[in-house]
Amino acid sequence: MTQNSKGKKEPSANYLDSFEFDPTGLDIKWCKNLISTLDGYRIHRCYDLTYIEKAVGRGDVTKTFIKQWGTIRSVLHKFAALGPDVPGVQQSMMRRQSVQLLSLILLTIALPLIVIVWILRVEYLSWFTNPFTTVTLVLFMITFITSAFYNRKIAWLIYHYVEDNAAMFGYERKHIKKWVQTLIYFSSRLLRKDNLKPEKNLVKFWNDDYDGIVVMKGPSKFRKHYVVKLKA
Repeated sequence: MTQNSKGKKEPSANYLDSFEFDPTGLDIKWCKNLISTLDGYRIHRCYDLTYIEKAVGRGDVTKTFIKQWGTIRSVLHKFAALGPDVPGVQQSMMRRQSVQLLSLILLTIALPLIVIVWILRVEYLSWFTNPFTTVTLVLFMITFITSAFYNRKIAWLIYHYVEDNAAMFGYERKHIKKWVQTLIYFSSRLLRKDNLKPEKNLVKFWNDDYDGIVVMKGPSKFRKHYVVKLKA
């Protein structure tokens, strides 16, 4: 560990070199989920880690994994923290939030009006309620499209920024790849040990540069990931 000018401890440049990920005790379902999650972070596809945090908090995973999770999480959070700092991302996030907020406000106004006119039968308000509700529902549908547009835009902004600054997370990516490879080998042993069919335990990957895998389906127009079979 090193210290910055304020006296705070910071991780040394090679702080992961002594860390050996051990998936012992995890079942095949956990291994598959972790593979997809960790592999996604290599290309900055930052998954929500809540499902892992809750499992760790409840003690639903092995003590070995719980001890290792703090180190793994710190690496993943470093990737996730980049997003708002990428040029153009905060602006896109604010625009997406504004559209969502507007539709939510209009829906909040429309619902009581619908109850008053359609259920309580206060007909004299229908001249305003009906067109207002129609506009609100249309805007609500547009919100889904707009949110998808901005989500995609944000993802591409981050992707291109990371591609242009590849060295920024090169060290962490190297270790994440190593952890995924460890999970692949461990999962293959589980398949053999438990007599499980690899065809029934396909895994979602975002990269295909691993040993011990067979790519069944590649990315397509409607699928951005690889569908992979593990060699048992």
